Amino acid sequence: MSQRTMEAHYKPNWNLTQAHGLSGYNCGYAASPKCGSFDQHQRALVWQLLHDTPIGPDSTVLDVGCGIGGPSGWIMDRFNPARIISLEYCWSSVRAAHDRAAERDRRPRFVQGDAQSLPLADNSVDVIFNLESALHYPDKKSFIQECRRVLKPGGYLCLGDITTRYKRLFALAGLMNRLPTQFNSNVRLWSVDDYELTFAACGLTTLHHENASWKVADSLADGLAEVRARGLRSAGGYRARYFYLAVLEKLLRSGKLQYDLFQVSKPAA
Repeated sequence: MSQRTMEAHYKPNWNLTQAHGLSGYNCGYAASPKCGSFDQHQRALVWQLLHDTPIGPDSTVLDVGCGIGGPSGWIMDRFNPARIISLEYCWSSVRAAHDRAAERDRRPRFVQGDAQSLPLADNSVDVIFNLESALHYPDKKSFIQECRRVLKPGGYLCLGDITTRYKRLFALAGLMNRLPTQFNSNVRLWSVDDYELTFAACGLTTLHHENASWKVADSLADGLAEVRARGLRSAGGYRARYFYLAVLEKLLRSGKLQYDLFQVSKPAA
């Protein structure tokens, strides 16, 4: 994973959010087809992932892979935690997140960093939020070990990721990972079992798991319909990403890919 290829991968996402007034990059969660806007679906995915995780006025929340900062801001508005640290690998996203939050009275602290080597002290975080970011990590086990290290006893990791049982099939996409274009995949997919086994091996307990594939696919369908309604002729900056997301929707419905939400905890002292 390099800065150059990741920046290229996410450039069309930025163009898409700018064109459609969106605040985040995630795929969204639709409780039922055509039940709301794509922006509403994106927020719904955040709340679905957090599930019943307790976040209070004394909580420290770490958003790993925060993108352009939408979910961090939504969490701050809803829960008003003591602080939110928002970590992002791509410098362009860090700058965009910081600029977009400039007029907020309270804002997350946006920093550049690597999820596989978190720049935080041991036992310093109450909740870690990680949404559609871990699929890019070359060493997911190191990331989960880092989460356990920085979580306080009794703390929570809420992780949403795309998974697959067909890892050999999707490993072929890795051939494009070194290409500095928007068509690189930059994905290294795990299965649900990979996650469950690694959580257990790292001393984390799974409290809740949801296969959200169809809800996410319905959200993508609504989002793609919004893009079509505005027309693709002028969408040169993100047209390829439209078709990328259309393929993702079909793969989620077919079962070749799966979208999973995990809530796990570190044992209390």
